[in-house]
Amino acid sequence: MNSSKLGPIIAIVIIVGALGFGAVAFKGSMVAYVPFQQAANAASTGATVQIMGGLVPGETHFNSDTKSLDFTLKETDTGATMPVVFKSPKPDNFDRAVKVTAIGKYDPTKKVFVADNLLVKCPSKYAGESGDQDRSYNGKS
Repeated sequence: MNSSKLGPIIAIVIIVGALGFGAVAFKGSMVAYVPFQQAANAASTGATVQIMGGLVPGETHFNSDTKSLDFTLKETDTGATMPVVFKSPKPDNFDRAVKVTAIGKYDPTKKVFVADNLLVKCPSKYAGESGDQDRSYNGKS
């Protein structure tokens, strides 16, 4: 084969390979929002999912034995509740949260959602009319 034709072919193969790798990596990083019941059902597959709800008043505690933040979320649409464990310090704005998104997996043996990351939505004087502002927190500085 002529060496002048080989260069563009190699370049095309590299570009196609990079695009394929990027698509697979992007798809793997996507985490679906699911209702509480579906999060519990996803435990059998071991899938990481996102759940969202409001904090149930009076049900937020720091567990000194497990060094985790334990709280309960309430689904807006159904009124269902889900206990959540977050094994990191409580985010600064957590007590003012309007809504919390927990990203993690449901543990069927303990009947609790184990969150790896939290997205806390709280009112802000800098936000628009709705007053909501998102803050992401994964427990690491």
